[in-house]
Amino acid sequence: MPFSHNAIEWPAALAHLVEDVPLTPRTDGKPCCRIDVDVDAATLQMLNEFEARARHRQVRLRPSARSDCLVGEMNTLVGLGPAREPTRHVGRVRISFHDLQGDDCVDPAAERRRTAM
Repeated sequence: MPFSHNAIEWPAALAHLVEDVPLTPRTDGKPCCRIDVDVDAATLQMLNEFEARARHRQVRLRPSARSDCLVGEMNTLVGLGPAREPTRHVGRVRISFHDLQGDDCVDPAAERRRTAM
């Protein structure tokens, strides 16, 4: 079983944050990405809870701009200060991932359920 099959899925409720994830090659050739976003209190709480569950595990992203998925490790959230639009958001954070690679988007648990039927 590929290592990516142990990946934790990026939450659907946060999918809008990574729809157009920009990939940037590092000097070692492995792609990474970073996204700076304004967040409300509920989104910030979801991000922090997800980060705690995803620590030291791979995360599977399903960006809408790609036909395949991406799998990589999530870095620690970084607070960037006040939101650009403080009337609707509590702050700005950086969400970033390293060692990204393409993945086939197969959820192994769903695949096992499908083949067991």
